[in-house]
Amino acid sequence: MKRFFRVVLLFLAWAALSTVLCSSSQADTETLNALLERAGKRLELFWEEFAAVACTESISQTKFASGQKILSQKRETYDYLIVLQLEGDDLAVEESRLLKGKLEKKSRQPLLVTNGFSTLLLILHPLFQSSYEFTRLPDEGIKTGRLLRIGFQPIAGKRSPSVIQAGGKDYPIPWQGSAWIDSQSGMVVRIQTELSQPIEDLGLKILRSEVNYAMIRFQSVSDTCWLPQTALVEAE
Repeated sequence: MKRFFRVVLLFLAWAALSTVLCSSSQADTETLNALLERAGKRLELFWEEFAAVACTESISQTKFASGQKILSQKRETYDYLIVLQLEGDDLAVEESRLLKGKLEKKSRQPLLVTNGFSTLLLILHPLFQSSYEFTRLPDEGIKTGRLLRIGFQPIAGKRSPSVIQAGGKDYPIPWQGSAWIDSQSGMVVRIQTELSQPIEDLGLKILRSEVNYAMIRFQSVSDTCWLPQTALVEAE
């Protein structure tokens, strides 16, 4: 019987930051290389700020059988922090979660471990851009400006910013997808990913995700920052 997992993660930032993302002038026409360089610089600032924020993470998981029949559901809330370690060309991300409240007995068995989805924009980080082939896609207009859109495909043999850990082994995830970049800030507003090919050793046929980022304003200070707001993950 097939098993489908759907996970929704909500990130609510509440702690103040020490730096601000600077706005850059809007450019209606940009070369792909210039856009990638601009996004990469913004992501370097993003990591400095994301690591300085304490969040509340709300997770809702639903497990489906064939025909979309719901087998089980689970909701949890966590205090969430992220730690980024950068040494030369090696970059490691660790996520810390502290459960808020008590875990129900019927929910002790996790449905799906969801580490790493808030960090999918590492695909556009300067350390990982060489692992992908990028293309410009039709841009999209929005009320406050314009979203610049790019597509990406993995290059065989190159490292991935994401892995699945199973049976003591790491399985790099071959992500492909699209990213929408804010024309004013250069930050990624939305990123959609899916497997470029199934991971046969794990029986993983489908793994899709969509992560949305938003500019968050803090009450205690005047600073604003781009932070992950929601993530939708589906697996078969």
